[in-house]
Parts: sequence; structure tokens; C-alpha cells
Amino acid sequence: MTVTCFVVLGATEGSGEGLISTLTFTLRFALAAVLTVSAVAKLRSFDEFRWTVRAILPWRRTASALAAAVVAVEATLAVLLAAGVLADAVAAATFVLFLGFAVLSLWAELRRLRVRCNCFGHSDRELGKDSLATSLPLAVVALVYWALLRGANPELALGELPLAACLGVAVLLGARWLLAGPELVRMTHQRRLIDKSERRDR
Repeated sequence: MTVTCFVVLGATEGSGEGLISTLTFTLRFALAAVLTVSAVAKLRSFDEFRWTVRAILPWRRTASALAAAVVAVEATLAVLLAAGVLADAVAAATFVLFLGFAVLSLWAELRRLRVRCNCFGHSDRELGKDSLATSLPLAVVALVYWALLRGANPELALGELPLAACLGVAVLLGARWLLAGPELVRMTHQRRLIDKSERRDR
């Protein structure tokens, strides 16, 4: 009976460790992908992103250098996350980066700035409430990943890689639809207004 209990407890503990390892790898994969997409999008629309930085900086001459630094930091963190190098320090830096974006977004919202974020390339989303809805959840994800790293061994069995990859893709797709949600609602609302206007004209 005692042996059976130890076997069950050992199996449960092993299963729990495997779940934590899978979750840790999934979050690492998702954060690396988000940072990669963000860095590439900023590079492709660098002029727009530089304009955003220039609009919020008191020293506009440094806007280009700071915009390039942000892209470089995101790209570097993405590579380090993907490689799993200096995991604890990289996780902390990723959390600080997204937390900084969240604080900046909150500041812009409180100041009622009307500046396009251009955080993921050229878009109509503004720095403030729109960007806060993105940066704050990412900061939470980075914090959870960092906490998991500090509390568990994130080694992943080879057989768990496909599951972790699928979960990472699901996280990215879910985040993408979550970000697109407000824009879709606005488009639908505008379409309804247009339809009502056309009906009145008839």
C-alpha cells in the first residue's frame, strides 16, 4: 500500500513537472515570436515608428537612435529567448521591456496624446488605451514565464515539443484575434451606421 502511494505520488509529481516545463517552453516560444514580429514590423515601418518616438520625446534629435535601440533590444531578446541563453536574465529583461511599454501607454492615455503607436508596424492604433491593451497582458505573460523559471526546472522532454509548439501557436493566434477584436467591432459599428444612412436616403 505504501509503495503504491509513493508510485502514485511520484507519477503525479512527474506529470506536474512535465506540465510546468511545457507551459514554460510555450510562454518562451510565444514571447520570442511576439518580439520577432514586433522588431521586424518596426524595421519595415521604421519611419512611422521613429515618428512615434519623436512625438513623445522632448529631445527629438535622439528619436532615430532610440527607435533603433528599441528594435535592437527586441530582436536581441527574441534571439536569446529562442536560444534559451541566460534564461533568467532574459526573462527579467523581457518583463521590464513590456512593463515599460505599459507604463508609457498609461502615461500617453493620461496625457490624452493622439499619437499612432506603430508598435507592430504601421497601423491606426493609438499609443494609450489601445497599446496598453497589448503591452499589459504581454508584461503579465513575461512575469509568469520569469516566475516559472525561478521556481522550476524548465527542461522539456523531446516528446512534449509538438504539444508546446501547438500551444504556442494557439497563444499567438488567440492574442492576434484579441488585438483585432476592437478594430473589428469599430468596423462593424461603422458599417451599421452606413447601412442606416443608406436606408434613410432611400
